[in-house]
Amino acid sequence: LNFSNRMLINNFNIQEENKTKIIAEEISKICKKGDVLAISGNMGVGKTTFIKYFIQKIAKAKSVPSPSYNIILPYESKHSTIFHMDAWRLKNHNEALSLGITEMFDNAIFLIEWAEKIKVILPNDCLKLLIKNIKNKKFIEIDGNEVWNKRFKNIKNYEKY
Repeated sequence: LNFSNRMLINNFNIQEENKTKIIAEEISKICKKGDVLAISGNMGVGKTTFIKYFIQKIAKAKSVPSPSYNIILPYESKHSTIFHMDAWRLKNHNEALSLGITEMFDNAIFLIEWAEKIKVILPNDCLKLLIKNIKNKKFIEIDGNEVWNKRFKNIKNYEKY
């Protein structure tokens, strides 16, 4: 399998919040330790909402606040630590490096909001999620390598959302 060839895996319509919840939960089921999810989109588009449903599905957390001030918040699931990171307040990727996040990538599931701010230090095989509004509709565009593409094939009915 080629780890470097990136492709558009899918473009889900998440117009209703319930669809965001379904997609986030489905993606949470195919993630494992070592996965990095780079989540981008304009302010207020729904990045934290996506992450909240992802984390609540596998970590049984009651609330999932935005880590704007903490930068990184940890959660525990049965199989892995999950880190929710918000890169909004970081000046550049060096600030992220000084937090030691690249050493943490291998041993956790990493969800990064405003990931484009630190893209130079993200692993090549990260899953990229772009949440965007187009003509009053909301979509989540998913981009990854062949390994991710294979994992998405296992999401039942994933074309239907």
